[in-house]
Amino acid sequence: MKVEKMYLPGKEGFEFREYRYIHIKSNMGGINKDNFVSAITDANKPLIPKSGGVINENFIIITPDEKRFYGLSYSKDISGWRQQIEKGAALLSVESAEIKNGEYFVISNGENYELKDCQFERYNYYDDMGNIVKSNTPVESSEIL
Repeated sequence: MKVEKMYLPGKEGFEFREYRYIHIKSNMGGINKDNFVSAITDANKPLIPKSGGVINENFIIITPDEKRFYGLSYSKDISGWRQQIEKGAALLSVESAEIKNGEYFVISNGENYELKDCQFERYNYYDDMGNIVKSNTPVESSEIL
């Protein structure tokens, strides 16, 4: 029986969508996995992108030193959204990260990890019975890499 690999947001590149991960610290004054996208995009005014939008990927990459990065993606005005996310992250003093070459997790502060050394979780997804699972659920590396 062939096992389908789960999709790792940002592992593969697309012309029409780009992925970033945002480090959410526990002491960020109410910013959490459910509202970090709006916090990051609303931090910088006026809005830079001219079209498109940002979505929460409901996915977490955990570095070997236990930093938790929450995934988001954006479409249409890729350059504008990239600038918006980077400026928002800087204004909130949080690191952003991206997956490079499908193998490395590169953080804005220069840290670089191999994906195989990271852990993964997902949340707000539908289980096999059609029920939404809101809690963070570990994902085995073998299912995703």
